[in-house]
Amino acid sequence: MRPADDPRAVAVLAHPHPLYGGTLHKPVVFHTDRELNRHRLTTLRFNFRGVDGSDGTHDDGRGEVDDLAAAAAWIREIAPGKPLIVVGYSFGSRAAVTHAIVDDTVSGVVAIGLPVWMWPFDDLATLRRPLSVVQGTEDEFGSIAEVEAVIAKASPPGRLYPIPGATHLFPGRAAEVSIVVALAVDEILQALGARVS
Repeated sequence: MRPADDPRAVAVLAHPHPLYGGTLHKPVVFHTDRELNRHRLTTLRFNFRGVDGSDGTHDDGRGEVDDLAAAAAWIREIAPGKPLIVVGYSFGSRAAVTHAIVDDTVSGVVAIGLPVWMWPFDDLATLRRPLSVVQGTEDEFGSIAEVEAVIAKASPPGRLYPIPGATHLFPGRAAEVSIVVALAVDEILQALGARVS
């Protein structure tokens, strides 16, 4: 956890797929955590079950949503009453959307590398919270056109932040991605208006 003095909001960050090397230490997750904290958010990144000594074993996305829910509940206690933003990268974005649909305390979702070729996102119409997607224009798991079509079905429609020339792993561009994620979070918080102090 990275605490912020008088935080504007809190954020939970969910990492990429555990079976393909995803951990809380991935550069995109690490840099995003740090950048959001610079923007006065108290942040928490965590490992899904079975990763780097965490209890449990991989549960194909089901138990991982529970992991995210536990992290969200914990950080809400650290800064009660502050907006909660859930940020997920790749597999983590699937978990973030799934969790946000059932947790009405989530104020917004930011997905990094939305993997529309790997998982369906047909449930976005039931999200009913702001959704922002940071996507490389060369992402192997979801082209810009495909992602635009998917997030247009969200309610409200999602907002896309393309990273020109970037692939799904954003090699060498983690710091750049983190700045764009922070911009997306800032815009979600501004849209919340009076609820943000």
